Amino acid sequence: MPSNRFNSRSSSRSNTRNQTLFTGSSRKTRTSRIALEQEAAEEVRRAASLRLSERLGLSGPLGPITVPPDMISEEETTDSDETEETDDEPEDPDELNDASDSLMHDDYHNTHHDDNNIGAHSEYFRLQRYAERRDQISRQWNELNNQVVAAYLLCQKTTSNWTSPSNDFTLPPNTCTCPSNHLTERSVDLLDIIYRRPGQKLMFCKCIPDVVRLIHYGYFACSAECPRTAFSIRLVQYHHQLWQASAVSTSAFIQSLSSFLDSRSNTPMFNRGSDRKRRQLRVPFTHCIDLYSRILTAEKKLFEDGLQLTTVDKWANKCPRCFGSSKNEIKEDPAEPDFMIAMDGNFQQRHYAYASKDEPREDQYPSMFLSPSKIAVDMQAISTSEHQAVGINPPCSDTHKAANDSRNESTWEKCDDNGLFASTCRHDVPLMMVNIHKTGEKLYYPISIIRNLMLNFPQCKVGVLYDIGCHLEAHIDKRNLLRDRRSDIRFGTSVFHAYAHEWSCQVKYNPRFNEFWGLTDGEGLERFWSFLSPLVSSLRVSTRLHRLNAIHSRSDYFAEYLKATSAEWLVRKFNMAQESLRQTSDALQLLYSTNNPATPAINYTETFLDEQWALERHFHANFNQTRENQRKALGELLCLQDELDEAWERLTPTVAQAIARANTCSDIADQILRKRVAMGADQIIEDLTRDQSDLLWMVWHSKTELRQRFLALVEEKQPLFRVCRTGESTTLGTRGNQKLVLVVRKRAEKLQTCLAAYTKRAQAFIAACPHRHPPPVIEYAELLQLQPDDPFWNDGLFTNANDPWAIDINTQRGIRLLARFKRASEEKRRLGWETRRAMRWAITRHNQAWTFLRLLNGIVDESNVPDALQTILQHELLRSHRCFSAKVQSAIAITHSNLISISQLQVDWDVKIIEVLQKTAPQRGDNELLQSWKQQLTRITVSRRVGFLSAIPGDVHSSLLSHLPEDDELPQLDTDNPPPPPEDIDDSDLDADGVTDDGDDEELQEYFAQEMEAQMLRNLAQASNVG
Repeated sequence: MPSNRFNSRSSSRSNTRNQTLFTGSSRKTRTSRIALEQEAAEEVRRAASLRLSERLGLSGPLGPITVPPDMISEEETTDSDETEETDDEPEDPDELNDASDSLMHDDYHNTHHDDNNIGAHSEYFRLQRYAERRDQISRQWNELNNQVVAAYLLCQKTTSNWTSPSNDFTLPPNTCTCPSNHLTERSVDLLDIIYRRPGQKLMFCKCIPDVVRLIHYGYFACSAECPRTAFSIRLVQYHHQLWQASAVSTSAFIQSLSSFLDSRSNTPMFNRGSDRKRRQLRVPFTHCIDLYSRILTAEKKLFEDGLQLTTVDKWANKCPRCFGSSKNEIKEDPAEPDFMIAMDGNFQQRHYAYASKDEPREDQYPSMFLSPSKIAVDMQAISTSEHQAVGINPPCSDTHKAANDSRNESTWEKCDDNGLFASTCRHDVPLMMVNIHKTGEKLYYPISIIRNLMLNFPQCKVGVLYDIGCHLEAHIDKRNLLRDRRSDIRFGTSVFHAYAHEWSCQVKYNPRFNEFWGLTDGEGLERFWSFLSPLVSSLRVSTRLHRLNAIHSRSDYFAEYLKATSAEWLVRKFNMAQESLRQTSDALQLLYSTNNPATPAINYTETFLDEQWALERHFHANFNQTRENQRKALGELLCLQDELDEAWERLTPTVAQAIARANTCSDIADQILRKRVAMGADQIIEDLTRDQSDLLWMVWHSKTELRQRFLALVEEKQPLFRVCRTGESTTLGTRGNQKLVLVVRKRAEKLQTCLAAYTKRAQAFIAACPHRHPPPVIEYAELLQLQPDDPFWNDGLFTNANDPWAIDINTQRGIRLLARFKRASEEKRRLGWETRRAMRWAITRHNQAWTFLRLLNGIVDESNVPDALQTILQHELLRSHRCFSAKVQSAIAITHSNLISISQLQVDWDVKIIEVLQKTAPQRGDNELLQSWKQQLTRITVSRRVGFLSAIPGDVHSSLLSHLPEDDELPQLDTDNPPPPPEDIDDSDLDADGVTDDGDDEELQEYFAQEMEAQMLRNLAQASNVG
C-alpha cells in the first residue's frame, strides 16, 4: 500500500497554503469518474471532427454542410463515446438538451474555440451524430412494433386486460424455443401503481425481444434494447386515461407516483452506482407512454383494416352525425350542404426552435395532420396564381391579424412551428389539422383542407365557415381554385366573427341571415382550442414530433367524448331550435297584425319581408364598395376636423401649440379637399346639400366606430363566460379575472365616449334634415343589451334612404325574425337527419363487431377460416404470432373491446336519441331503424344482466356467443299491451303512459328487466333441450 503523504497548493489568499491528505485512493464517485471519461471522449471526438474539417479545407463561416459518415476514418473516432440508449434519467436534466441547445441559441459561442469557426462545424457533426442515434432508436422501436402489438392483444385476452396477471414471470407454453444455455438473467426495476420491485431478476432469451417478453410479464419496457426499467401496463393505461381527462404533466404524475410508492416500500430506489441520489423516472416513463400510444394507433388500424372500412366509413367513425349514411334524406334544395365544417388558426400552440431540432418525416405525421407533401400542391397553386389575385378588396380580412400574418415578427423569431390550422365539423369534432411551420395563417391552409376533404366525398355538398369566408371565396373565384368542385361548396363566416365584418358582407355570409345553415355557429374551433389549452406550455418545449402526437391523441379523446355525448347534444340543440321557433313565431304573429306603412291598409306579411330581404341582398351585391368607403373616409376626416375645433375652443394654446394646430388643421383640410375631388358628385347624396351630406357621413363614421367599440367590448368579455371544463366558471383564475375586469372597464369607458359622439352628430343631422328618416338614437344601458345582429346596426340609412329594408325598423326586425324562424326550421330538419345517421352507424358497427366475434368464436382450425376474417387474421400486425390460435385470440380481444365500446355508446344514447327521433319529421325506413335499435338494446341489456357481456376488454364470456339468440329471436316487450305493474304500485300514481307521477319508475324498470331475463332464460332452456 502506498504511504500517505501531504500535497499542498497555493491559496487565493496571501500567505496561506491548503494541505490535503492523499490516501492512495480516489474519493470521486463512480458517476464523477464516468463524467470525466465522457468529457475526455467528447474532446477526442471534437478533435477528430476538427482534423477532418481541416483536411477537407473547410474554413470561414460554415453552414450545415453534410459530410458522409464514411469520410471519418476509424482512427479519428471512437465508439466508446456514442450515445447509448438508456432508460435512466441523467443526473443533470439539462444534459438531454446539451447537444441540441449548443447550436440553437443565436448568442452561442464555443467555449473551447471562441475564435475558431471550425469549432462550430465540429458542433454540427456532433449534432449530426446525435440525430443519427435518435433515428436509430426510432428504427429499433419501429422494428418491434408489430410484435409488440400482437403480444399486447394476446396478453390482453389471456389476462382479461391484466385484471388477472401472472405473478411468477413465466411465459405461456410454446412461446420461447430457446435452449437453456441461451437464457440469461438480468435485473430490472419494476414499477406498478401499488408497488415497486427494484432489481427484480427476470429471464430473457434470444428468440423473443426483451420488450415483447416484458409485455408477457405485464410490463412496458423503457428502452428497445436491454431495458433496465419497466412500468406495469395497467399503470400506463391509467396514466393514459388520466392524461386524456386532465392533461396532467408527466413530471407531476411521476412525482406523485414516486412519493406514493416511497410510502409503501422499505427501500428507496437509487441511481445505479449511487446510494444517495434517487432515481428520476420521468424520461423512462415517457418511453412507455410513447409505446402505449403506438399500440393504440396500431390497434385502431388493425380493426379498421379487418373490417375493410372505406374512407367514408372511417370518417363516419369520427362523427357519425355528419358522415353516417344519409339514406332516405330529402332536401328542400339540391344545393343544401350534406355536412358543414369550420376552420380557424391558433397561434398559442407554437413550438420554440431551441427546444428541439427534429424534423418529423412524412410517415410520422399523425393521421389527423396533413403532411407537407399534401399541402405543397396547394402552395404551388397559390404561388402560380398570384397575378390573378390583383384587385381583391380585403376590407374584412384586414380586421383579422392572423389572416394577413401582420402580427409582430418578434413573436415568431424564436419559433419554428408557429401554430395550428384546423377544421371541425358543426359538432366540434376535429377533422383535419395543419402544422403551421414558420409562416402565418396562409391562404393555402384552408384551400388544402377543403381540397383533401372533398376528395373523400365526391358527391357531397359542403358548407364552409371561416372567419374570413368572404375573403377566402373571393380568392378561390379570382384564382380559379377548386374549379372542379366549386359548385359544391358554400361559404359563410362563423357567427361571432361575422359581426366584425362590413354589413354588406354579413348580408351575404352571416349564417344567421342566409339559408341552409340552420343554427350552426361555426365557433367549434374556439371550443377545441380551449380544450387543447392545457398543453400549450409543455408542448412549446417538447420535441416537434411529440408535440404533433400529443395534439393528435388529445384530439382523438375530444372526438370520442363528443361522440359519447351526441345524444345529449341532439336533445339540447333540438330544444334550442324549438324555443327559437316559439319565440320568433310569436313575434312574427304580432308583427303580422301591425299595419305596414309601406303598403297602406295592409299589414306586414311574410311575402313582404321576403321581398325586402331579396332587395337588400341585391343592393349589397351590386353597390359601389369604393364609393361607400370614400364616403366613410370623408366622414372620418370631417369628424377629426370637428374634434380639433372643439379642442381648440376648450384650450388656451401656447404659440408652439397654435402653430402645430394650424399645421394639423391645414393638413386635414388638404386631405378633405383631395377626397372631395376624388369623389366628385358621390360626396353628395340625393335630396341633400353638401353640408347635410357631410353631417350624414359623419354620423356614418361615428356609428361604424361605435360598432367597432361595441364588438371589442363584447369580445373582451367572452373569456368571462367561456368554460373549458365541466363545473368551472371560467379558466382565467382570480388574477386573470381581475385583470380582465379592468380591461373591460376601460373598453366600456371608450364605448361611452364614442356613443356620446354618435348621439351628438345624429341629433345634429336630425336637426339639419327634419324631413329625412332619422338615424336611430340609443341610450348606453340599451346599447349593452343589444345583440351583434340587432337591426340597430343596419347601414341601409346611409346607402339607400327609400326602401323599407333601409329605413323601417319594423321591416328590419321582421327580416331578422323571419331569418331566425327559417334557420330554426332548418336546424330541426338537419337534427332529424343527424339522429338517423348516428343510429344507422351505431347499428352497423354493432352488427359488424357482433358478427366478427361470432365468426372468430366458431373457428376450429386454420382450414375453416371465413373469408370475412382473412384480412384481420392475415394482417401484418399479427404475423409475428407463431401459432394460429394466438392470432384468433388477438382478434377476439380487439373485437370484444370494440363491441364493449359501441354497446356502451348505444346505452348512453338510447333514451335521448329516441326522443329526438320521435319528435323530428318522419322519414321512410324509420320503423325498421327503430326495430333494429330496440333489438340491439335488448341484446345488450339482457347480456349485461345475465353477466354475459363483460366491460373488461378480452374477458369474453363463454356463453356470450354460444347461447345468446340472434336479433329475430330476442324477447320483445309488447308495447301495445304492457304487463301489469307490480302490486305495490298504486294505479293512481300512474299517468296516462303508465309512469309514476313523481318520475320514480325504478321498480317498474326492475319489473321489466326481470321479465326480459325470465324470457331469456326460457329461450336458453328451450335451446338446451333441443340440443
